[in-house]
Amino acid sequence: MVEHTTHRKPVNALVLGGGAPNFSLMTGALLAFEEAGLQFDVVTGAGGGGSVALTYLAPKGMDRASALKNSLNLGISDEIYRFVPMNYKVFQKYGRMADAYRFLLSKMPGYRRVMNQTNMTKGQKLASDLIQAWWAISTPALVTPWSKGLCAHTPFIKDLVDFSKLKLIREEVYLNSYCLTDHKMQIFSKEQITPEVFGATGAFPFIYPPAEKYGKSYIEGATEEAFNFQGVVKFIKDTGKMVDNIVIFNSFGNTEYLQPPRSLWAAYGQSIISALIPLDRANLDIFYNRLEEWNEAQHDEEMMIRALRLDFPIPDQWEYTALDWSRSNLERLFHLGYQQGKAFLRQHSQVLGMEAAAA
Repeated sequence: MVEHTTHRKPVNALVLGGGAPNFSLMTGALLAFEEAGLQFDVVTGAGGGGSVALTYLAPKGMDRASALKNSLNLGISDEIYRFVPMNYKVFQKYGRMADAYRFLLSKMPGYRRVMNQTNMTKGQKLASDLIQAWWAISTPALVTPWSKGLCAHTPFIKDLVDFSKLKLIREEVYLNSYCLTDHKMQIFSKEQITPEVFGATGAFPFIYPPAEKYGKSYIEGATEEAFNFQGVVKFIKDTGKMVDNIVIFNSFGNTEYLQPPRSLWAAYGQSIISALIPLDRANLDIFYNRLEEWNEAQHDEEMMIRALRLDFPIPDQWEYTALDWSRSNLERLFHLGYQQGKAFLRQHSQVLGMEAAAA
């Protein structure tokens, strides 16, 4: 039975859509929310939105605000990115030899000092990135025509997320993944989410091989559903609570992401984005149509659900580099997300149950 009573604090859901290169738009907006004290009852993620959800809700070794700021350290120093335009921190070599090599590196004296860029100067971050670049280049791996993917399933996530803490947080969390065995979407709750399950939720074809879990094969949920609205439905069914507000981060809402490519690597990135952008639009249209049908069928205003979408308008002068993994691009996207988050709160703070709008 669904509860929906008057004179109570609203139940808020946060839906983080797919998006990897532009993830700092989401972390910037979430920092504005965190500073304002906005809390959510349920958070769902799809694709890159799943990694944002976990690092926000259960950061390892730091508080939430610090973890959101730390997300910028996944970027590559501009001095390196100018010549090697790829993110070797996020996309790491696949295979047992590569896993063993990374394990041995993690036991090396000074490893943590290199990896932790939180309080580093710009020069120190460049030095750290150069060392990590050498580690990435020297990682042994064997890719053959029979390989199922190029990269390991996000080994960095274990350094960012405390999976034991995830199970104890107040919020409910749901990530989606598409099961190739059953040919249907699977929704994982926080009790089920492990590093291996997270790998299953982000296994984008060709970049990552399908993830094997519970005797089944999984790929990234955002390849089928760019927004995990099913997670919100599961929350309602699991808890019996009706959701008042669904806040949607639409980080792929900019058609200007598609530009004439500057290189073969940029063209490859756009081959992925060109499919995700129309998928985002289609998923949103379906959601709004179903939400309108639901609200029209309700005779009690308290049973209606409000959708609040946060878009991130990219300035024209950023268009050609908006999908770069360079540190400078992640920083400016982060600041844009932060400002858009504050503006969003000024507009919607009352309905979200906040006493005052963000300053």
